[in-house]
Amino acid sequence: MEQTQELTESLEDYLEAIYQLHREQEDVRVKDIAEFVGVKMPSVSGALQTLKERGLVTHERYGAVTLTEEGRTTAEFLCRRHYTLTALLRDILGLDPDEAEREACGLEHALSRETLRRLLALIDFIERCPRGGEEWLHHLSGRWEDVPCDHDCTTCIAEIEPPEIHPFARRSSEAETTLDRVPPGSKVRVLRLSGESAIRRRIMDMGVTPGAEIEVERLAPLGDPIEVEVRGYHLSLRKREAANIAVEPL
Repeated sequence: MEQTQELTESLEDYLEAIYQLHREQEDVRVKDIAEFVGVKMPSVSGALQTLKERGLVTHERYGAVTLTEEGRTTAEFLCRRHYTLTALLRDILGLDPDEAEREACGLEHALSRETLRRLLALIDFIERCPRGGEEWLHHLSGRWEDVPCDHDCTTCIAEIEPPEIHPFARRSSEAETTLDRVPPGSKVRVLRLSGESAIRRRIMDMGVTPGAEIEVERLAPLGDPIEVEVRGYHLSLRKREAANIAVEPL
């Protein structure tokens, strides 16, 4: 059974909070988590004990809270799941951003990794397919108001001009490199993923798919992990994972 399915909604929220706090500060304390989540410190202490027993955090009394490797992986999935739902509700279904955020909070705890992967693929397809894009989303938005489509689908498809380079085609260029070699402050576009299937799937779970734009924010002191932003979401990638991501500069 997946780790996220074994956690209560409250524990998932604590794990997300710890992950987000670690992006802003080196040491995360019980007080920081309590302020972030909006609860009393004893509640945090109880939750940390449970997370510690499950091998997701390390924490000694009065000490800092740190995510284990499994805890970091789980927290990244939780954060990515929330962003994916928000993007679907806001960008595809056209809900108000604040409403999309609230709805995502209510829906996210029931979403599995496989559902997340397929939603990511759906969003990516809609945004990048030559038969999708902004015009397609514009026509789709009318359906939310029960406005009938007055276009003939056969005619619309016939008028589409295929792009010179198919968005999913394998490409290469002299500037092509891998993400682990990109310096901080650079922006790149993902060309393709390689490596073992388990690594590719984990990378795709986090929203790193061909065509996605990535900004490298910073490197850890020893160069591992690599902090990046992709699809509006801040992410930590291990160097061995980044080495499997072929990119080109923007």
